[in-house]
Order: sequence, then structure tokens, then C-alpha cells
Amino acid sequence: MPAPVDSLYEQLFPLTTVMKQRFVENFSGDLLDTDRWGTVTQIVATCSASINATVNGGFKFETDSGGGSPSASMTFIDVKQFDATASTCIATCKKNDDNLGIKIGLADNTNVSPTNHSLMVEGTLESYKSLHTKNSGGFTSTATTEALSQTEFSFKIENIIASSTLYINGVSGAVSTTNLPAGNLMPYYYIQSRSTAAVKSYNSTYMECYNT
Repeated sequence: MPAPVDSLYEQLFPLTTVMKQRFVENFSGDLLDTDRWGTVTQIVATCSASINATVNGGFKFETDSGGGSPSASMTFIDVKQFDATASTCIATCKKNDDNLGIKIGLADNTNVSPTNHSLMVEGTLESYKSLHTKNSGGFTSTATTEALSQTEFSFKIENIIASSTLYINGVSGAVSTTNLPAGNLMPYYYIQSRSTAAVKSYNSTYMECYNT
């Protein structure tokens, strides 16, 4: 058993190793940290981001009730600190409505389909929980065997030079080796109302991103 240490740093790395960029967000408190997260980028109509005042509510991303597929993203706007070829993103997700599109992970801009990204996709954008990878040359969707659901789950995306891998609840679910992202990326949350006009939402209680 390793000797106990007081420092979180030493629990992760020996002091001989320089820690690379690491971001941890547990969405606690009464307000979303807008010094960290930029203003929500409205893509269609109006969506909102807030801290949810319920047990294990975390962050809540919500559409309005209008038609035309209201959608938005929440990012660091343009602060890109994570290497597309050597980074990891871990997060949780709980979908509250079936007719909803969700993307979470790392991306290089605030658009609905950023030029470079590696994203976990849940909801009616796909038939199963999936991994999306994209660069300036093209786009790849790789499905897992995990069904779409309103059950809360955790996921992990590992990006290396040769591949991006999506794990669902600790199990490897999808591997992409084509159209891998390039350059620098930032944390990315996306929501889109699908099919019916109604208020729809999902929650996330945790996100961690780090360079490897």
C-alpha cells in the first residue's frame, strides 16, 4: 500500500514529474462559474445553463419550448488548452427527455459541429451512444452498443495520435482511427431539442480534462 501524502499532486504524480494542464469541474455552489465558462452560445432560439438546486443536480442545460430545434453550446469560448493528440476528457451525463441531442467532450469552437472535435453523443442524433471525431478533412461517427437512455452514466474519451477511444461506465465502447481532431481543444457541452417543441434538458455533475 502506498504511503499517504497530504498533497493531491503527489497522489497523482511524483514531484519529479511536471503536471500538465488539468481542469476539474464539479458544478457546485449557487451559480455557474462564468469566469471559467463563457456565455452560452445560442445556435438556434434560446437555451439556458444553470446550477440545478436538486440532489446530484450539478449543471443543467435546457432548451426553450419553441420549435425549430433550439440548440446551444457551452465552452471556454476560445481558451483551448488541451492537445487533440494527447488528452483525456471524463464527464457524467443524465438525459431528462428522449427527444434531445447531446454532445460532450473536447472541441475547437462553439459551433454545432466544430471543425476539430472528439465528442460523446447521446440522444436522437444517433441510434446508440456514439463517438464523433472530426477534423478539417472529414467526420466519423462510431457507435457503441450502449442504448440511448435517461439513466445517468459516466464516460471517458482518450485522444492519442492514432485513435480516439470512448469508454462508457468504464467499458471501452467505441474506437475511431479516422478523421481524428488536430490542434488545441477546449471543454464543450451541446444541447439540441429534437422532434417536438417542448422544454428539454440534461444534467452533468462532473467534468475533468487533462493533457497526457
